[in-house]
Amino acid sequence: MAGSRIVVVDSGERTAALLAAELSRRGFGPVDVVEQAAALPPLLAAAPVDAVIVNHRYQEDGLLGACNVVKQLASDCATLVASSSGPAVAAVRAFARQSGSVDAIVEKPFVDERFYLILTELLTTKAAARNARGRSERLARLVPAGALLSVGESGDPQAELFDAAVLFTDIRDSSRLITQMAPREFFDLLNQVLSEQTSRIHAGQGSIVKYTGDGVMAIFQGMGRSYLALRCGLELASVSRRQGLPYGVGIAQGLVLAGLLGDAWQTGQRRQFDVIGSTAHLAARLCARSEAGQVVATASINQVAQVVTPLPQPIEKVSFRGFEHPIDCVAFTPEPA
Repeated sequence: MAGSRIVVVDSGERTAALLAAELSRRGFGPVDVVEQAAALPPLLAAAPVDAVIVNHRYQEDGLLGACNVVKQLASDCATLVASSSGPAVAAVRAFARQSGSVDAIVEKPFVDERFYLILTELLTTKAAARNARGRSERLARLVPAGALLSVGESGDPQAELFDAAVLFTDIRDSSRLITQMAPREFFDLLNQVLSEQTSRIHAGQGSIVKYTGDGVMAIFQGMGRSYLALRCGLELASVSRRQGLPYGVGIAQGLVLAGLLGDAWQTGQRRQFDVIGSTAHLAARLCARSEAGQVVATASINQVAQVVTPLPQPIEKVSFRGFEHPIDCVAFTPEPA
């Protein structure tokens, strides 16, 4: 394959030069040549290598160690061993079974196209695997962790009911700010703010559920979720005022339902992972009530978390749309970081 970087490992200078020349003539390359496995690490570290070809000679089993070096330092790289028939190829096969570091073995001499066909197939397979992994990594950055778990389930995954602390952030006065800035400038600044929020939420052991346009929704699970969510919210609020887009934070705790929402009747239709329930709605309402650089949470959360610094300000009997009874809340206004 054109553009594939290949390293030939061969203790014989003449045979190595002939093989490298033939590979280049056929469009493979660039091609590097080394005489021993110890020379491989610098080459593998300098730039990605697509394939390492070991020209094995009878009673020179030390060269086979190059395959182990490749798999340890560059698992995406293909390893192909060319060996004479008889005892030599038997030794290579035994090494391959024991080490698991040889992708293909070809017997010499190269009297037909088989060696180059196998090399091309190896390079194509490795490239496809790299591309698939790259797509998976990009998908993981776009999709919440809960959605990725749902994708791996067979059939239609069931929604999961569990206890969680839900945290919302929302930029204050964003409608006015977006009219006062160039769209691209606002977009870049918004991405900076959301990136910092994401980093701090992950550091605080939270999980991002979704981005809400000018804020985030995150959940905290397990033991200590109330404390983790509140401390994270306070940290977010403390850095809010020094940013170009200040925001408020709301936190509530209780049962939530997580799963895929959308058209479940037709196969192949787009669906979206979300966390829903009265707890999520309440956290969003609390966030809407908070001022820039402030956290508003239910009083019950701080009864568990016992945060005393900054000093909590009680807000008693707050009525929220959609909730039958008033809710006791507490507000924190941390010092700007």
